[in-house]
Amino acid sequence: MHKHIFLIFLLACFKVYSQQYNIQLYNTDNGLPQNSVKDIIKDKYGFLWITTENGIVRYDGANFLVYKNFPLNSQRFTYFYGSPDKDSIFSTGGYGRIILLHEKKPTVYENNKKNQNFISKDNIEYFLYSSNYSYGVVPVNYYMKLKKGMYYLKENFLLYKSYHTKTEEKLKINPFHENIPRIFAINESVFFLDIRNQKVKQIEEDNIINSYHIPLLTDRKSKIFWNQINNQVFILNENTLYTCRYETGQLKITPLMQMSNNIKKDNLISIYYDEFYKKLYLGSSTDGLQIISFSEFTAIKSPKSHSIFYSLLPFSSSSVITYWGEVYDRNGFITDKKFKDTSPFFMDYDQNRNIIVRNEGHAMIYKKESSYKNFISLPIKDFFINGFFYDENRYYAIIVKPGKNGTNQFYGMLAVYKDTSFNSLEKKIIFNDEPTRFLRINRDNMLVGTIKGLYKVSLITNKAHLIGTDEISIRNIIKSKNGNFWITTLGKGFYLLKNDRLIKMPRDSNDNISSAHTILEDSNGFFWIPTNNGLYKVLESQLLKYAQDQSFKVNYYRFSKDSGFNTNEFNGGSNVCSAKLENGEFVLPSLDGLVFFDPLKIKSYYPENLYVERCLVDNQELYFKNNLYLDQESDRIEIFIDAPYFANPDNMVIQAKLSGNPQKKWQLIGKERKFSISNLGYGNHILTVRILVSDTGKFIYKKVNIIIPPYFYQTFWFKIIIFLILSFLLYFLVKWRLSFLKKKNYELERVINLRTKKLSDTVEKLETTKIRLHKEIEQQKKLIGTITHDITTPIKFIAHTAKEILEKEEFDQKLTEKILHSIYKSSDQLYNFTITLKEYADIYSHREDKTEFYSLYQLIEEKRILFSTIAENDNTAIINNVNPFLQTQISKNILAVILHNLLDNSVKFTKNGTITINNTLENENIILLISDTGIGMDEKKIEYYTKLQDNIESEKLLLQKYGMGLHLVLQLLQMINSKIVFEKNKLQGTSFKLILTNKKND
Repeated sequence: MHKHIFLIFLLACFKVYSQQYNIQLYNTDNGLPQNSVKDIIKDKYGFLWITTENGIVRYDGANFLVYKNFPLNSQRFTYFYGSPDKDSIFSTGGYGRIILLHEKKPTVYENNKKNQNFISKDNIEYFLYSSNYSYGVVPVNYYMKLKKGMYYLKENFLLYKSYHTKTEEKLKINPFHENIPRIFAINESVFFLDIRNQKVKQIEEDNIINSYHIPLLTDRKSKIFWNQINNQVFILNENTLYTCRYETGQLKITPLMQMSNNIKKDNLISIYYDEFYKKLYLGSSTDGLQIISFSEFTAIKSPKSHSIFYSLLPFSSSSVITYWGEVYDRNGFITDKKFKDTSPFFMDYDQNRNIIVRNEGHAMIYKKESSYKNFISLPIKDFFINGFFYDENRYYAIIVKPGKNGTNQFYGMLAVYKDTSFNSLEKKIIFNDEPTRFLRINRDNMLVGTIKGLYKVSLITNKAHLIGTDEISIRNIIKSKNGNFWITTLGKGFYLLKNDRLIKMPRDSNDNISSAHTILEDSNGFFWIPTNNGLYKVLESQLLKYAQDQSFKVNYYRFSKDSGFNTNEFNGGSNVCSAKLENGEFVLPSLDGLVFFDPLKIKSYYPENLYVERCLVDNQELYFKNNLYLDQESDRIEIFIDAPYFANPDNMVIQAKLSGNPQKKWQLIGKERKFSISNLGYGNHILTVRILVSDTGKFIYKKVNIIIPPYFYQTFWFKIIIFLILSFLLYFLVKWRLSFLKKKNYELERVINLRTKKLSDTVEKLETTKIRLHKEIEQQKKLIGTITHDITTPIKFIAHTAKEILEKEEFDQKLTEKILHSIYKSSDQLYNFTITLKEYADIYSHREDKTEFYSLYQLIEEKRILFSTIAENDNTAIINNVNPFLQTQISKNILAVILHNLLDNSVKFTKNGTITINNTLENENIILLISDTGIGMDEKKIEYYTKLQDNIESEKLLLQKYGMGLHLVLQLLQMINSKIVFEKNKLQGTSFKLILTNKKND
């Protein structure tokens, strides 16, 4: 029974238009191992797989990865079968051997009953039928596998066997026509093409449930391309390719494309359509792989010879008008208003929707009321309009004039008119450089761009203020919906104007955006930026974040010629270099056509995942999961980053970094998609890879642990053992060293102590000597000063007396005796001073600090003999009772002078008496007691000399009154650290008690 249901056959009402597409051809010259592409499928991970007669190829959108060294007798492969969802895809190789595609790589799979590509039933062999590549001229029996059962295709019938009931049912149809199966499956429905009856019959399990009249499917000229694993059916008829789908109980046939002569279609044997990326893959038996990329961009060329477009204006809700007066929509040329000799760089609407254009020497206004056929001309001499806009009260224009002396320099002005006409100029603001664009900020201020900078102009003061200091050539000034002002420049990038400050936006990876022409904003907050090398898309919100934080990463999405343009170079330089249409489309002029597109329909493609599972170690390929185990001998490691992505590779952002340096920046991975490592040390390293997956800057991450085991001598336990051994060695070495050092220190301390003692003694002696010398010097100064003073008086007296004698003419005897007596006394006093001073000087001249012992008795005896003659004249005896065996080291010279003076003093004042010298010992001191029986010293002298001895450094010397003798004695006693005690004897005379500090022999 044939039951007709509604069939949506879109061919009857569908107009095939010249859809924009781009063709890429791959063969053995650029990636394929062989030019016969037998089958094309996509796995669950997003990779494309291709069978050829020289291996299996994996394609990720940028690179072909060829597998052809399988351990098989042949590397020829035909079709794929299996289940991509279950990650089990098979292909048959030489002599029935099977290749399994699993986890993104192919391996040889031993044949089993479940996945055989041929089976035997009732002694008849059936070959798997899952692709119309099985077409042949030799009669062959086939079988088809569906979820609920299996179909056997024989020449006169179709046999269905249920998996569940195991029952078999024959359908009396002939599935072959001219030995070719005329049957295909979509989901669980089988469709039989009844060529004779021009019917398409739908079969489910063992029943024919529907019958369709679809001439396109039953047309003998139609070529059917079916692939069960892709669940896709295509029809090629008279250069038009259709898709055939079964949806909501209806069979739908839709034209996909009109194949041009550029497409090699004669030997097509496999087709796959990627609806997500809008790409069609055509496999040929001789010409390799053709990839057809469809686009929502439409590039329209002029029917005339030229297709270079500059300024344009929206004309209707879906069309634009160019400076020639030509009107275009996305389907092509509509009409021509035939504007005459217009400049390509300026056109605009006035308040009445008239179109203002310019040519050399004129501004022409084409009237809307005449459908832009008629115009009025405004003569302009020596200047031209470069920009225009109006408000409800007046016109504003940028006027440019050429420089003087025939140079190429221009200057210009901002012209403000009194009303909405060019008749009366109200004010003008002059610029020394050529003005290019202007835009009103508010009622009182405007922005004016020139070829050398951006100015803020006050319409109140008529003054222009330069914004920024860098010299930049302004291309365009745009105000976004949220009130931000954006500035594009010639070669210097584009800027955000904020608080009268220009903030430069980041460059793209190729620095194409440095020459942005303009900015168009869509309703989703995206900016569309045409440049000299492609069209860029970016979120305004990202740019604003960058303006606040320059470390923020801005992601530009690039559309290139592969997206549907005729050229990558868009045009700017005109006052209006883009158009927004009421139907939502944007229109951009380029060097080769007008580009129409709806920004809300243009999709940004990003990878959905990435895989880091392959590497090349010293030219040997390895596969791994999350952990990569390497050894230290590996010289160079290349880790491949696989990411199926079938759009513009410029928009794939892959970055990687290796652990160990937290400050290291992300490294951008190139189009080769590999991360190279060399000389990586042992240990656990983490490779982190990330890939951009959205316009908002979202990344997904993948981490790989790279584990490089250490050599035995690099292991922790080896280091511990070595550490312990070295510690023990160090311990014993330190212990031995300490013992050695203690011994050396002991010896050293002994030597040091000895030398320190000697040094201390020397220092002490030096210090004592220093003090002594200081005292001596001071006393010498004092003594010499006093002597000098006391000598002066007698000398002066002698001189005065001699003068007095010379002046007298007569002398009496008494006066003469008196004068001579005075001269005698003064001379004698002077003589005594001199003798004493000589003795004192002799001590220093002949002073020796010798340590030899000498006899004190003998020294005194010498002095006794010296004075004995004088003493005997006065009937005085000198008695030496000193111990004859007493030895001393006291300075002999000094002690001799002391004794000389004391004995001289005693002899001088003793008459008819005795002078006795005795000695005693008290501790280390020698006590010499010199006693006489003379007239004795009075108490004042004793008090004076006692006080002087205690304060000899500060007391004043009375040499003239008391003489030099005892003063000298006191000085000399100081030098030998000794003292004298003056005592009056009880009966008569004076005793001198010398307390001498005796030196001992060390």
